[in-house]
Amino acid sequence: MRRLRFAVPVVSLIAVLMLTTLAAASEPNPGAGSVNFTVQNLDPSEDASVIASYINSAGQADATIPATIAPQSSAGFNIAESGLADNWDGSVIVSGDREIVAFAQARWENGSIGDGKTAGAYNGFTAGASALYFPSLAARDGKQISRLSIQSAEGASESETIDVTVAFFNRDGTAAKTAYDISLLKGTQQTIDLMDEALGDGWLGAAVVSSASPIAGVSTMHWKEYSGAYSGVMGGGLVAYLPSITRRLPNGPWLQYTAVLVQNLSSDTDATVTVEWYDRDGALQHSFDDAIPANSSHGYNTRWTSSDVPDHAALHTALGDDFNGSVVVTSDGPDIVAIANLQWTADSPVNLAATAYSSEPAGYAEIFVPANFRRVAAGTWKQFSGLIVQNVGDSACTDFDVEWRDRDGLLLLSYTDTLTLQGQSHGYNSRYGGGPMGDSSVLGDDFRGSVYFDAPDCELIAIHNTLWNLQTDSTTYNAFGK
Repeated sequence: MRRLRFAVPVVSLIAVLMLTTLAAASEPNPGAGSVNFTVQNLDPSEDASVIASYINSAGQADATIPATIAPQSSAGFNIAESGLADNWDGSVIVSGDREIVAFAQARWENGSIGDGKTAGAYNGFTAGASALYFPSLAARDGKQISRLSIQSAEGASESETIDVTVAFFNRDGTAAKTAYDISLLKGTQQTIDLMDEALGDGWLGAAVVSSASPIAGVSTMHWKEYSGAYSGVMGGGLVAYLPSITRRLPNGPWLQYTAVLVQNLSSDTDATVTVEWYDRDGALQHSFDDAIPANSSHGYNTRWTSSDVPDHAALHTALGDDFNGSVVVTSDGPDIVAIANLQWTADSPVNLAATAYSSEPAGYAEIFVPANFRRVAAGTWKQFSGLIVQNVGDSACTDFDVEWRDRDGLLLLSYTDTLTLQGQSHGYNSRYGGGPMGDSSVLGDDFRGSVYFDAPDCELIAIHNTLWNLQTDSTTYNAFGK
């Protein structure tokens, strides 16, 4: 199987990380990984000419794939159509003459547990970073494991190298392991299996990855019977907005729940955070304070009582048994960032699944969503999308535009929506339609395309969920704002 890791940069450069097979000694073992990625042209009027270069571990290009992308539309790059040999391992650099963004959809097959198929999604990088933060990491043999893939976000080289430092931190802020250096050829990547790092079985914590050269990175997480992924975070702010949080057991059995992991980005100062839980209408349901040590992360779970929530009974009572909402985390000084791990049970319509996305420190007037789906054949659904958009500004966002385009750039669906209150969110589902979206069937039965939000003077954030029956899983990634 061809295997691709993914990361992503700017107008002229996008780095893409690949995913490999886990070592047999690590359980859960999801099997062999492969990645397809989608690139969106942000220009409103001009085509983008892009070239995807597939770089091996020696810094050499084994394949180059050109594409022309219509304004505000997208193009998919399928690893099966790359011409690369099976078991190819490497990274990708995408260059373009217009501003571009990208997201990656990862699949694992022939895993050791369940049906042997899992999936995850993550964002590309619009620029390399000198530091990356990973709030949600685990090394729990047989239960939950993480891998870090770190890539040089520069043009590929067969001789020039960069040095990268990786440091792991326990939930109490102490160093879990002495920082160590890895060396990468420019444009290439290296993957770290946390089960190989002597962190101790049952370990939960965070990492800070740094370099004097620009880097990109991704964490993949593997539980029994499902997987997830998220991009390393380049930085945060005094506020972390998370537009989708759940606690759902409306008829008894659990359907959905969420773990929120908040990392303190300061290297030397503890952060006191206020964690606020809002419903879809923007009404505050619960709030608590917590102290997070420097460098480390704390977890807040809407189901399990072993997390860092000060009073689980109070949180669970306030949210009730059918909660769909959002979280806002505010720091008293140090910058913070958060990851939401959304988890579904076997009793949910999605079946056993997990997805992840990162917080945003502020909202945007424009939002770009590269990959959206509506795929059904003979009444059997293959893939569909759920978008969640939230107003994080302090005033109403009125009559903003939402546009759905296919990969040829054809506008198939457009409508306006309004989010009156701060914290209020709306969802758009390509299968069920309804609300301001109206009849989603106008997208057709084999839709792959992009979505664009035009919201002048507003502060919006959004995430995308793929419901993927063919993979018996789901994935989530952050929309891109500007």
